[in-house]
Amino acid sequence: MEEAVDIKCVDYVAGLEVLFNLSPDLLCQFSTNGRILKANHAFKSALGYTDDDLIGKHFIDFVHPDDVEETMKQYGLLTRNETVLLFRNRYRCADEEYKSLSWNANQLPDGTLYASARDISDIIKATRIKERAEQKSRLSNERYKLVTAATKDIIWDWNLKTNKLKWGKSFETSFGYAVDIKSEPIDSWASHIHPEDKDYVLKSIYKAINSRDVKFWREEYRYLKADNSVAFIIDQGYIIRNHDKKAIRMVGAMQNITELKEKELRIIKQNEQLMDIAQINSHEIRRPVASILGLMQLLDKELMQNDSQRQLFDYLKTTTEELDAVIKRIIDKTAD
Repeated sequence: MEEAVDIKCVDYVAGLEVLFNLSPDLLCQFSTNGRILKANHAFKSALGYTDDDLIGKHFIDFVHPDDVEETMKQYGLLTRNETVLLFRNRYRCADEEYKSLSWNANQLPDGTLYASARDISDIIKATRIKERAEQKSRLSNERYKLVTAATKDIIWDWNLKTNKLKWGKSFETSFGYAVDIKSEPIDSWASHIHPEDKDYVLKSIYKAINSRDVKFWREEYRYLKADNSVAFIIDQGYIIRNHDKKAIRMVGAMQNITELKEKELRIIKQNEQLMDIAQINSHEIRRPVASILGLMQLLDKELMQNDSQRQLFDYLKTTTEELDAVIKRIIDKTAD
């Protein structure tokens, strides 16, 4: 009977040893002075060590220098028969790289310390990537807010999947329309385009969106403000496409060029006035000058009675020719 009990005990211990080595968790056993007594296959495989590398070595020799102090505090808890749960530190691998491990450990009845760990390096790496992405996103949003606050241009962001448009704050200050800064239907833009410009502007932007290789769109048009006045706009945007070259988003800026356009219109009007003056010069002023020159050609200077009259004739003819030349130069300059 006693022999049968011993056989069962041996089988039980052997079974525990099999489970110890087959466990996917990183399992190891330490002596009370911190020496490694044994490590399972998962532990050795994850860190790249053999039994010769581990057995008899102090576990602290494998801990990252920055984690030694906190690890020793947790080790002190274990030696006082307290359980340690979800403690994280970094273990040095055989290739000198470090892996982040999450530990659960306690003290066995025989006084040895038993610990299980999981490799959380990928989780930590993914968390850091996510945190960096979130931080980058926050910085990007902050920069966007600063840019929209600093520029007079009206920044816009069009989600082509939802057909919603997000405006910068300057949309309201520039045009007088109250907007939802989160997002609005695309009609919040299109409905205020000048009726005479609306058709060609919409055709232009959708042509750019539907042309798979087009990245930039630009158009000049008139935009109706809330007070019924008209603003002249240069609008341009960058089209973002997916891997199939389908447009999914468009970001851009509207620039109010009303003041510049008004100056341009004033210059055009001045040019028209100058052309009118040139027409007056060419028809109204030159006609009497040409008549005087024609009449003078009919006069015979030799028939004049004295030198004073002949000198007066020459002076009058020269002066009239000079006046004609001046009028011609004015006409030429105006035409240029």
